[in-house]
Amino acid sequence: MPSPLPRLIPHSQKSVIVIASGLLILLIVASLFIIYHRRQPVVHDINSTELRALGENGRVASLKVEDETLIVTGQDGTISQAIVTNAATQNEIIGVFVKNNLPVEFSSLKPSAFSTAMTWMIPFLTFAVLGFVIWRVYAHVGGGRGGDFNLVDANGKQSVGFMDVAGVDEAKAELAETIEFLKDPEKFGRLGGRAPRGILLSGPPGTGKTLLARAAANEAGAPFLSVSGSSFQEKFAGMGAARVRRLFTEARRLSPCVIFIDEIDALGRQRGRGNDSASADQDQTLNQLLVEMDGFDQHSGMVIIASTNRPDILDSALTRPGRFDREVAVNLADAHGREEILKVHARGLKLEEGLDLVWIARGTPGFSGADLANLLNEAAIAATRDGSEAIGRKHVEYARDKILMGAERQGFMMDEDERYATAVHEAGHVAVGLAVKNGDPIHKVSILPRGRALGVTQALPERDRLMKKREYLEDQIAMLLGGRAAEQLLLDTMTAGASNDIERAVEIARKMVAEFGMSPLGPIHLGKPEDPRSQALLDRVESATSDIINAQMKRALEVVDAERESIARLVEGLMDRDTLEADEIQICFGLKKSAQAA
Repeated sequence: MPSPLPRLIPHSQKSVIVIASGLLILLIVASLFIIYHRRQPVVHDINSTELRALGENGRVASLKVEDETLIVTGQDGTISQAIVTNAATQNEIIGVFVKNNLPVEFSSLKPSAFSTAMTWMIPFLTFAVLGFVIWRVYAHVGGGRGGDFNLVDANGKQSVGFMDVAGVDEAKAELAETIEFLKDPEKFGRLGGRAPRGILLSGPPGTGKTLLARAAANEAGAPFLSVSGSSFQEKFAGMGAARVRRLFTEARRLSPCVIFIDEIDALGRQRGRGNDSASADQDQTLNQLLVEMDGFDQHSGMVIIASTNRPDILDSALTRPGRFDREVAVNLADAHGREEILKVHARGLKLEEGLDLVWIARGTPGFSGADLANLLNEAAIAATRDGSEAIGRKHVEYARDKILMGAERQGFMMDEDERYATAVHEAGHVAVGLAVKNGDPIHKVSILPRGRALGVTQALPERDRLMKKREYLEDQIAMLLGGRAAEQLLLDTMTAGASNDIERAVEIARKMVAEFGMSPLGPIHLGKPEDPRSQALLDRVESATSDIINAQMKRALEVVDAERESIARLVEGLMDRDTLEADEIQICFGLKKSAQAA
């Protein structure tokens, strides 16, 4: 059985310990130095005549003789000293003190053992500490071998497999060929073909890009070298390129293996963005990576897998065939994919028998794998807090509301007038949301403060929307403006609570005009912010955006005016119970009969 490969520990994780240790040693040395050279009391310099007079007066406590220095301690604690180089004069002065029965002490000229030891130890300790700190700093910035990446060997330490990755079947299929290449490199070279050298995983955060790379390495039974793109950047110029060389040297030694570079956009941004030294060093690091990837042998058994959220900013030389041959999109999962992801995350959880994962998957459009894991974790915490035996529907509802709308601010007290204004505002959203034909169904409305909002209206899509039509976007704008419309008609005033609604509505309208071509201006696109634009075109875009907002505002006002009685019933229910579910909302608007009426 092969011996396990060493696990390389990154020096960056030890930097804090190294610095703290160096500072502690320096502090100890400084303390010893201060103790050795402790502050002496104030000593007054006098001449031999004054010293003789002190001896004759007899108002001194003692006399200490240290070679040519005579130190007198007065009865009041003052210390005076005189330098007497003439032996005869010194003996005469000492005789005066002895004659007056004053204590005289002769100190030894031989230094003490402590003094001798400190004289030798302080310079040695100083140089030792400086050498240790310099060595650790050198090792931290890249002087040590293999200190910039983590190695997980192929002997069972990689516990993630394809069975733990769900909802990204297309990406797993793309990586299957890579696994076959690592297991049998000769298979791809038999007919002259070349296996992919690099695979770029791109997609939103939390979709499982890193998990996919680990699973691929585990399925292939190959060592897994993991490194972050930002770890190649250092304050010392040239260290990034050196780290790239060490990474590929280690990979060739471990071949066949998988190199995984997480967040490669920190390393592979487009070159030539600036003339400063930092940009030049980053370009040098990227150039070294390009050279190393070009030096791959098709039978070397090395595969690079990289992940990024921003493939649009990567250098074109990095993403060309021969380096990263394939770009695999790891997108948000659909309803079926979310169900599979929930099954993976629910393995270690105890769920109630009536809890349907399909229902959770349909009610969480736009959730990533990380979001779904967090959803079940929050539901498990809520169930534990309630003392329940298993996770139920109410716990999942609570967790979803917390993620989508924010946590309830339990200690926040609202004035009754503000609660009423908030209820009218949210009722306006609900009225317009129920009236439009292309919007998402209203799921819940609440006037309990959550996060930074005083009230929330939640609309959940019935399906995943891959393409948004103009009618859907217009209905969204109308619903966002429904709160302001209710304030104007029912409260005869306006509140600052509509600021976020207006911001989101204007953003949608501006995209309809400037990006989607859904306005009388036709198919126009403003491009990037730094691209040149004419002021006349910008003015026309703003005018078309304002027209869309005003048209949908008028539409919202008409809906609110027509639904005054239904809105009043909804406001009454909100003032009484704070939160109303979809069934209760429909009863208020006459779309469904109540159980009592039935």
